[in-house]
Amino acid sequence: MDKNQSIQQKEEKSNYEISIDRMHSKAQQWISEIEFIKIEQNFLRELLTEHIIELCTTHNYANAKLLLNGIEHETKLGNKLIESIKEHKINLALLLENIQLKNEFKYRSNHKFLKAEVRNYMENFKYIKEQAFELVLLIMKKEKEKKLLS
Repeated sequence: MDKNQSIQQKEEKSNYEISIDRMHSKAQQWISEIEFIKIEQNFLRELLTEHIIELCTTHNYANAKLLLNGIEHETKLGNKLIESIKEHKINLALLLENIQLKNEFKYRSNHKFLKAEVRNYMENFKYIKEQAFELVLLIMKKEKEKKLLS
């Protein structure tokens, strides 16, 4: 019976470590995704400020400014989220090393919270990106019409 209990305890510990390791990997993936979004944000910011704003009508100009403000807000939020995730990764590493076992529930709860925050962040950025592309497409079509008419 002692041998079976020992094997079961080793399996439980292995499952526990895999689970923590998976959370750690997921946290790293979130950071990579947010870093890539930051590149997209820079591209959209450049596209809107350097190439689109001067072509906008009053209504479209207001939309472009709103989008730029949204991008700026999301950039700041992304930086804060990355810092939170990095701190979470450190805590997960401590948990993996069995240093802070008493805080496991807290770290698992934090992981779920961060997962929801990352999902919301990504959805918000997708919406901003979609709106920016629609505005750029509209401006490009109007510019093409002007060239064809002149």
